[in-house]
Amino acid sequence: MAGIGVVIRDWRGEVMATLSMPIALAPTVADLEALACCRAVMFAAEKDLQKVIFEGDSASVISAISQESPVLNSYGDIVDDIRSLVSAFQLFKFVFVHRSCNVVADALAKKAKCLVGSKEWLDDLPTDISQLVGFDVP
Repeated sequence: MAGIGVVIRDWRGEVMATLSMPIALAPTVADLEALACCRAVMFAAEKDLQKVIFEGDSASVISAISQESPVLNSYGDIVDDIRSLVSAFQLFKFVFVHRSCNVVADALAKKAKCLVGSKEWLDDLPTDISQLVGFDVP
């Protein structure tokens, strides 16, 4: 098993919602990163957000999504799904961030491995996660 972690922040950087979700192990790390990005897009849509910046720590996945050309590797279909899903947003952007600026999402992904099904937190984050929120500053 692997895990997906998603953090939604407002324009001030305040955490609005988080998601931790176990998933089956994918063939490559890039596949997992693409799946996590796809779930982040769906989570933002579920929260009715319209203007979104998606940050991810996989340069290859962020680059693949941002380009308009077809992606011919193992996660190409996932990229196609992401490109389709973001059309519902008023504004969107995909940005690469270093892993050190993605600490909360990484911790949520690790936490997911111990969960049965997905778990969302809206106002009250688990203590182990809330202690990490300040570290995600670029």
